[in-house]
Amino acid sequence: MDMLQAAPEGILDLNNVARTLGVRKRRLYDITNVLDGIELIQKRTKNHIQWVGSSLGSGLKCEMKKHELKNELMDLTAMEEALDEVIKDCAHQLFQLTDQNENAKYPF
Repeated sequence: MDMLQAAPEGILDLNNVARTLGVRKRRLYDITNVLDGIELIQKRTKNHIQWVGSSLGSGLKCEMKKHELKNELMDLTAMEEALDEVIKDCAHQLFQLTDQNENAKYPF
C-alpha cells in the first residue's frame, strides 16, 4: 500500500514490487486478482496495476465515518425500540376495544 501511495498516478509495476519485496510475482498476481475482483485496482497491462479505490490516505476519514455509522446505528436502534413500543401499545389498545362486550356488535 505504501508503494501504491508513492507511485505516480497510483500506477505500479509489479516487476519492481516483486524485486523490492523479495516475493514471487505469482503471489502478487494472487493479491492483485482479488483487489481487481473487488474493483479497488485496475490492470493496465500484464505487469502494471492502478489504484482506483478510495483514497489511500483516508485512515482518519475511515475512522470518522465508522464513528458516524456507529452513532447512526445507535440512533436507529433506539428509534426501532420506540416504534416497537408504540406497535405493542396499539395492539394492546386494539385488543381491549375488541374484547369489550359493548363493542362486540361492531365487528368492523
